[in-house]
Amino acid sequence: MTYADILITNARVLTMNPDAPVATWLAIIGNRIAAVDDSGIPAHWCGPKTRVINAKHNTVMPGIIEGHVHLFIGGVELSLLNIFHLSGFETIREAVRNYADKNPDLDIIHVLGATHDHFGAGVKIDRALLDQIINDRPLMIGCFDHHTAWANTKALEAAGLMRGRVLPVGNEVVLDKNGLATGELREPAAFEPLLQMTATGGREAAGFTTGRSPVPEPTLAQRKTDIEFIRRGIAHANALGITSIHNMDGNLYQLELLHELEKSGELNARVEVPFHYKNFFELKDMDDAVLFRERYATDMLHSGRVKLFIDGVMETFTALMVDDYPGAPGNKGEPLYTADEFNQIVARADALGLQISVHAIGDGGVRRTLDAYEFDQRKNGVRDSRHRIEHIELIDPADVPRLAELGVIASLQPVAGVGVPGSPPEPILSRVADKLPYAYAWQMLRETGAHIAFSSDWPIASLDPFHGMQSAMTCKPLRDDCWDQSQSLHNTLHAFTAAGAHMEFMEQQ
Repeated sequence: MTYADILITNARVLTMNPDAPVATWLAIIGNRIAAVDDSGIPAHWCGPKTRVINAKHNTVMPGIIEGHVHLFIGGVELSLLNIFHLSGFETIREAVRNYADKNPDLDIIHVLGATHDHFGAGVKIDRALLDQIINDRPLMIGCFDHHTAWANTKALEAAGLMRGRVLPVGNEVVLDKNGLATGELREPAAFEPLLQMTATGGREAAGFTTGRSPVPEPTLAQRKTDIEFIRRGIAHANALGITSIHNMDGNLYQLELLHELEKSGELNARVEVPFHYKNFFELKDMDDAVLFRERYATDMLHSGRVKLFIDGVMETFTALMVDDYPGAPGNKGEPLYTADEFNQIVARADALGLQISVHAIGDGGVRRTLDAYEFDQRKNGVRDSRHRIEHIELIDPADVPRLAELGVIASLQPVAGVGVPGSPPEPILSRVADKLPYAYAWQMLRETGAHIAFSSDWPIASLDPFHGMQSAMTCKPLRDDCWDQSQSLHNTLHAFTAAGAHMEFMEQQ
């Protein structure tokens, strides 16, 4: 006789199965759900060692599948000062100085969570402003979106950035009219030298900034430290009900660290890690993604996906737009690849049987990604690829139906929308202007039949899925010409659970 290890009774079980959406009990054997039903509980499920949990008519729902996080970075940043919820120059200066005083041995003070208007509307964040906070030690304040950082004079001098540096397309050390750094650093390659000055040497960001393992190779002591950061990140996810994680900044080093946790039985969530293809790679480098897939292919730790960026973010004019940015004639943003380059990269990844996810923020970036997926289907044929677009903060109306037509998954982060709790409306509103009806168009895309999955983009936003659920369900149209993009309870829960499982080819697990 096979008994359940755990039997949950008197519950409102949300199955995410449209044919039988609600049940009253479920049985678990080992780490698998063995039965779920709405009828009476068969007696054979309950044995002498079965743990019976009376849910008292409360809800039982699937574990959250977190479809877009930066796990290693987030684990490190749990220990850093985050000023996102602080306001006022004096308050921020005091917090930063106190943090600096408590950490006298740091080569650089690394602070997180600023917005572009963090010090007041129209107040420019530059090295002069940061020098007023700390001027005798290097200081870097990172934007909450992790696409911009600001540095004081000491930090710029220490990193050799005062007169800029040669960078890949889409990255910039902003210079003033005299050719000196203003303190604003746009995109990862620009602020990577500052990350290398931090206590971790920027090892947690290597998968984001370079797509490669850290250089120099970490020592045994550093590896132990880094495993603890990842362990901490997973524990944070577990505490929020998250059982599966799609990492976004992939490299071999992170897979190795996660494998250590898997071997020791400490990997308490499924983790999927991509190969992060950067715009300075060569097409032959895509073979490394196949190596990742072959080497890591267990139920708990697996690869098989390629992560790409086509653009940046609207805040710094680095997102690719179909039309010029409002008030910036001639500026549509700068794509990280030409259309032909991107088409060939996508087609190569698909030909290798890899799943693809593309960061695309602007409507031009979304279009170029859809064009590449369409090119790929003409060249390689159609398969069950479940290719993805991450974010889609703005989409052109002509492209709205194309996701469903091409079978592309919209991997979205409702906590980052405009008009949702905690998300600053500017400068996004100024960047989209008349295109606002097609910004954060979650329901519009859903109604075309596109697959919709929700996530957080932690640590860019809170990892708490219930913040994302609140945002998805309570967002309001900002103008009369805007759609109501709010989500139903069922669709919201589905997007945080079953849709994520589908997105990682694990809907049967």
